[in-house]
Amino acid sequence: MTLRDTARKLLEENKVQGVLGYRKGSLPFRTRPYLFRDPCEVEELIFTPFCGLNLARYLLCLPRGIERVAIVAKGCDGRACVALVRENRLRRENLLILGVPCPGMVDTRKLAEWEDLQEHEVSFRGEEIVIRGVAYPLGSFLDASCRRCRYRSPLVYDILIEDSEVPSLPQEDTLRELRSLPEEKRWEFFRKELSRCIRCYACRNACPMCYCKECFAESHKPSFLHPSPTLRDNFVFHLGRAMHLAGRCVECGACERACPLGIPIATMFLAVSDTVREHFAFEAGVDVAAPAPFVTYREDDPNAFIR
Repeated sequence: MTLRDTARKLLEENKVQGVLGYRKGSLPFRTRPYLFRDPCEVEELIFTPFCGLNLARYLLCLPRGIERVAIVAKGCDGRACVALVRENRLRRENLLILGVPCPGMVDTRKLAEWEDLQEHEVSFRGEEIVIRGVAYPLGSFLDASCRRCRYRSPLVYDILIEDSEVPSLPQEDTLRELRSLPEEKRWEFFRKELSRCIRCYACRNACPMCYCKECFAESHKPSFLHPSPTLRDNFVFHLGRAMHLAGRCVECGACERACPLGIPIATMFLAVSDTVREHFAFEAGVDVAAPAPFVTYREDDPNAFIR
């Protein structure tokens, strides 16, 4: 059964009061989140390589009257759902996960190189993207988060939608090159990138795991940051978020995708997640029953990370 047929049936049978999915955006190559509540609207439901938004972000702000909702979830969206359930922000029985294997999301910034490119001039064929009749490797146009993705299909789902072929793409180790640099070069990399940050907070607002009612970045009593985007305060903000997301980041790349300046913000969170995986054998959003790494005591814990 296709995604649209499944969503329509769920709404018609009143098994859910809404289906959180994607519909075409107002700009080329853009999609937007949409809560489908009427079966007649489902014809506008889409899932394409331009559906990069992590829909789990919107589960925390559903309108009243939605007791049970279905969500169209690719691998990273599904991990975010699991993480939010683990943190008691969502009730699992009120959530129906429609798992969709992800073909990889296209970095729309790379398509901007073609002047006046229209949507009908872009198509997909297996592991290739065809632009104005010329085929290119799909991997070279993928979003950075998709090039390093380890879970293309959702690990936890209620219904798995398998109406599209998922290309087999290699997984890149994006941290290898950075870690091969000496400490001074790594510092220079982050100093250069974070000096461009204007602290618009788009990265935080797009993150499905940033749901604090008051962010430390906007706290006044006490005040942690100056309103002006200085390099020092930019480091405090991004490192503060990295620490808050340790053991919680689902590596969806929503922060990096939302950044208007294209700063590789997710690299910092990826490094923290890699450290948590190495020392605690834990990955956020993979297992709803797995104990959280920082609130679990183990007698055989080597504590190597603090030595």
